[in-house]
Amino acid sequence: MKRFLCIILSVVLAVSAFSVVALAGKISYEDWEKYYATCDNTSITLTPGDNETEMNFCWHSERDGLNKPIVRISKSADMSAYKEFTGKSSFSEIVEQRVNDVTVTGLEENTTYYYVYGTENGVSEAETFKTHSFDSYKFLYISDAQPKHDHDLVQDSFNWNRTLEAAFTANDDISFIVNAGDVTHCGQYTNEWIAFLAPEYLRSYPMAATQGNHDAKGTSYKYYFNNPNVYLGITPKVYGNGYYFTYGDVLFVFINSNKINFYDNYLLIKKAVEENPDVKWRVAVFHHDIYGTEHHAVQDDAVAAQRTLAPVFDSYDFDVVLNGHDHVYGRSYFMKGHKVVENEGYDQGEVTDPEGTIYFTQTAASGNTRIPDEDYDYYWLGKTVVTGNDCYSTIEVTKDGVMEIITVDTITGETIDTFTITKTEAFNEKPMTMGYLGAILEPLMGEYFVIYEVLYKIFGALGNLIFK
Repeated sequence: MKRFLCIILSVVLAVSAFSVVALAGKISYEDWEKYYATCDNTSITLTPGDNETEMNFCWHSERDGLNKPIVRISKSADMSAYKEFTGKSSFSEIVEQRVNDVTVTGLEENTTYYYVYGTENGVSEAETFKTHSFDSYKFLYISDAQPKHDHDLVQDSFNWNRTLEAAFTANDDISFIVNAGDVTHCGQYTNEWIAFLAPEYLRSYPMAATQGNHDAKGTSYKYYFNNPNVYLGITPKVYGNGYYFTYGDVLFVFINSNKINFYDNYLLIKKAVEENPDVKWRVAVFHHDIYGTEHHAVQDDAVAAQRTLAPVFDSYDFDVVLNGHDHVYGRSYFMKGHKVVENEGYDQGEVTDPEGTIYFTQTAASGNTRIPDEDYDYYWLGKTVVTGNDCYSTIEVTKDGVMEIITVDTITGETIDTFTITKTEAFNEKPMTMGYLGAILEPLMGEYFVIYEVLYKIFGALGNLIFK
């Protein structure tokens, strides 16, 4: 009897590993190779909706006439008593395929849902996702998965799955994923998207991803994510634009930091903040680490983003910024006006009602984390951790005003950093009295800023006279 049970158990484990259905345990590279051979670019992705009660779905499919895409959700595994939601389809980057976008509304907290997707001509096998508490929850923060078309994509994808596997095996209460960019390496090769989409975790956990500098090398990003509240701005980008959503008491603003027109990013942030005045936290996510850990942080594109975005975060009193790009983990001191703001408890990793904004830089996620060739001792760096291994962070938000960021080494399972922010006070916004340009120039001009102030007032007065 014991031998029979062992045989049955071995079969069950083998099937689970091959299908990657079980979201716990470790899959071997050999089994991943077999599974990966079955993957293509039509795997569905989930993204957060406008708020915690919504979920967005996106998938590629073969052309199917004029049939509208549908998603059906149910609280039962047999898909009984389902609700059906209809979306829209559009052209994709592949002539033979189309892109399907559907939004599901009316989700309840702490509920397991089953879903199928397709058209009236046929739907998929059932997949599942689970909601958790809407006012106290945890999300996963990763960056730079970046599978490379001219590399070993099976290995890259295996490593990417390994990061997700480590995070979700250790945390069964994650609500969604925040990805700080470089989703792919070149942004245009279908095989990179196959590698990125392969992990089955992405069928059950929504991912909010921003555009990295590598994603900007192609136009495919926008075809694989159904993002909420997309803001095109004055100069929309063909590969994707910024967007925002709320989840509980947090406003998340995802910024395309590749944009040369930074005024668009200012307008995005302004719109998101003004439409959501009642949240407790403001979190920005973009790729370039403007107060980062390695050589990228002082390159022209990151410096330009620093000079044009940091003043907006100062003005709107953002709490946390999540970045990637440099592939080395670290966190800044709290920054304001491009200067370090000292807050009691920072060195102990626990602050209350801090002044300024703290910036985090994440490692890579598919085996491409860097070991710096020198010690980058930037004045803004409060802590840098060099492991050479990919890492992930879980960020927990509680209804009583606490945000805890825990960062873990994917390979060793060791916690490399813990930081806690307690917030009891309301936002302390600083009006841009001299306009957006003035907010950018003030820290740069120093005592000479008075010249800009005089000119601003003169042209303002002239404008009032002309357009009165």
